[in-house]
Amino acid sequence: MVIHTKKQVITKTIHKKMDLPQSLRKEIDEFWNEQVAKNPNLFNGEVWNVTNMEETDDNIILTIEQTDYAHYLYDERHGIDEKYACHNIAAGTYIVTKDGYGVVGELDDTTSYPKVLQVSGGGIDEKEDLVNGEFDLIKTAKRELKEELNLELDNKEQIEKYNFEYIEVPEGKRHSYCVILKAYSSFTKDQLEEHFNKYYKYLEETTGEKEFKKLYFLKLGKAVEELDKLDNPKRLYVRQLLEIEDKGEILYE
Repeated sequence: MVIHTKKQVITKTIHKKMDLPQSLRKEIDEFWNEQVAKNPNLFNGEVWNVTNMEETDDNIILTIEQTDYAHYLYDERHGIDEKYACHNIAAGTYIVTKDGYGVVGELDDTTSYPKVLQVSGGGIDEKEDLVNGEFDLIKTAKRELKEELNLELDNKEQIEKYNFEYIEVPEGKRHSYCVILKAYSSFTKDQLEEHFNKYYKYLEETTGEKEFKKLYFLKLGKAVEELDKLDNPKRLYVRQLLEIEDKGEILYE
């Protein structure tokens, strides 16, 4: 479920690894070995699991502890009982172009979820995103946007402004939390598409890591209608976010 909010999202970190039953850990490890055999590009890096969410007048506070990507992927593919599910936290950026298009990306064939549609984003990283002992979720979103689309949130020639605006919270079988910035691009649809295509070509020529294969530009006001015409699998939050965007709900001036 997507929440539209002005509140800042902050973390309260428990610096220990999540304790899983030995039998479940064995199942996860066997599953992971099978996935790596199919896709050697996979890496079992750190993932952070949300154990509690609370709201104050100004903030949403997420208590988190460490787990790993194998746990996350196993839960995504097979499902785990709530007690040991991976409620992973990610941060990303939803972009609106200067001429009024919402942007979603199609994940590359080399990723864990080929052809899936989502916004730019990814998991938090202890080495990159910690500030004074807690995670800076804006740093996460900035890093992912630079890696995936070669865009810099603080470059006014690319992004006019950005705000915390959305947070996905668990719903049904999807256990994830995703904090999403809304960024107003200085580029038009055509300019951003050209920018991305040049970057993708550069990654191909340099054998760089490719996250997105292409971008889709959905005209706001009928973005959900255009999204539904696409055959790609989609992250659950994408449609919900675009439903809000189509209604033109504005939290910031």
